Amino acid sequence: MFIWRLPPILTVERGVEQMADKAEAARLSGVWIKIAVGQQPYAPNLTPDFALVRDALAARGIVVWGWHEPRCADVAAATEEARVVSDLAVELGVKGVLMDAETPQGALFFQGGKAEALAYGQLLRERLEAGGLALGICSHDIPQNFPAFPFDELAQHAHVNAPQVYYGGSPSVSNRLERAIRANSHLTIPFVPVGAGWVGVGGGCASGSACAERGLAFIRLVKEHGFPAYSFWHWAGAPLELWALLFEVDV
Repeated sequence: MFIWRLPPILTVERGVEQMADKAEAARLSGVWIKIAVGQQPYAPNLTPDFALVRDALAARGIVVWGWHEPRCADVAAATEEARVVSDLAVELGVKGVLMDAETPQGALFFQGGKAEALAYGQLLRERLEAGGLALGICSHDIPQNFPAFPFDELAQHAHVNAPQVYYGGSPSVSNRLERAIRANSHLTIPFVPVGAGWVGVGGGCASGSACAERGLAFIRLVKEHGFPAYSFWHWAGAPLELWALLFEVDV
């Protein structure tokens, strides 16, 4: 399960232990928490509570990864971002880092081209591996829709591919997932799709009940294909119906 902003979740869940209990009850195997944007650590999440959450989840057998939104405006910036994020990941004691790299939207997301993607991805992987950590990419599920975006240059450095299969507005979960599978078939790393675990625009579901219904279809399809894992975006946006599904279904 992805986490965007940690403090509000701790408030709603009424503390670290209660949050970890919920993750265990939902049978999560991992929690992915935002740790940096560009060259800057994501300060709202990096309070002393981060270590408490990491340790409480680890005590329940749940691993914590961090995720980073790279900007990489030029090669120098890309190199610095890789250094900052790899050092931060080791300091925070996470098990890996996801590159949340997406096509530019104004000043947001990945600003560079192929040279920046190669510089960032290669150095980040080298430095993470030196610390015994893994690297993943979380990007567009159909990267061919964005021909100017250097998806392959980033993905070639990843140990795992976690495409954003946001099926909320698609004709069916199967339709969107099958398209994503075909679009990523040139990669040989494990395929770990991210489902639409929220209600709203941008690929989210129409209602809480639709989120649960489509979430169940997504889980079943992932299992049918034999993929090693899946995830949902995101903890704070997940409706009660989706949590109820995770509490009940054999994930």
